[in-house]
Amino acid sequence: MAALVDRATALAFELERLEHSGVRALTPFDEHYPKNWTQRLGPKAPPLLYAAGPVELLDTAGLGVVGSRDVSPSGAEVAIAAAKCVSRHSIPLVSGGARGVDQLAMNSAFDSGGAVIGLLADSLSRRLAKSDVRAAIHSGQALMCTPYNPDAGFSAGNAMGRNKLIYAQSTLTLVVATDEGKGGTWSGGTEALDHKFGRVAVWRGPGEGPGNEVLERRGAVPISDLDDLGHLLDDGDAVTTPDTAPLVSGAEQGVLFDVAAAN
Repeated sequence: MAALVDRATALAFELERLEHSGVRALTPFDEHYPKNWTQRLGPKAPPLLYAAGPVELLDTAGLGVVGSRDVSPSGAEVAIAAAKCVSRHSIPLVSGGARGVDQLAMNSAFDSGGAVIGLLADSLSRRLAKSDVRAAIHSGQALMCTPYNPDAGFSAGNAMGRNKLIYAQSTLTLVVATDEGKGGTWSGGTEALDHKFGRVAVWRGPGEGPGNEVLERRGAVPISDLDDLGHLLDDGDAVTTPDTAPLVSGAEQGVLFDVAAAN
């Protein structure tokens, strides 16, 4: 019993430390813990989510955009253009903050005045040390969160475990480019299709990866014209738009992620 009391005391001090640094810990019993996660993931939903920023953004199913780190110039253009849909549909852009497609899409959504949910597999604390990220969070335009210890560094295992959350948080997730049979984008897309974690679309055009066609054969919706992406979002699950502070354009704030410094 004494040991349990000591653990409870240590936990209380740790939660207080996180709160002072702007990080909230959400459980499935909290109001803003994503309902989609409990419905779509069931027991695979994380029991704890650390979040910094307007947690009300989690009430809204967003547009997921994911893809390879070493994306081609054509694929980069697709990621950037797709992310601009978020401001037109008043939903957040959801991605993982990794180098390549993730960061390109998140910066594009930020720059076009959209909201961004970053589901991180690396250190939340280190991300919050960046002045541009803090400014975006303060403006109500960005939410950074992770199901892992906020001080934990990047690991491939964390990235694999995090991927399902992107699909569960999104009304639709677009896979811009992926290899076949390897990498986090491939494993996340196939897992989402196999377990129905969320709707999956795949880009079929310039910049696609060698695994894109295979994802289509496995059930992903093919998109070769980005106008079709808007139609899919219009036909998607009903979403609620939280009452947040007015968004500030990325041109005023600067980019949300430093691509050169990313994982």
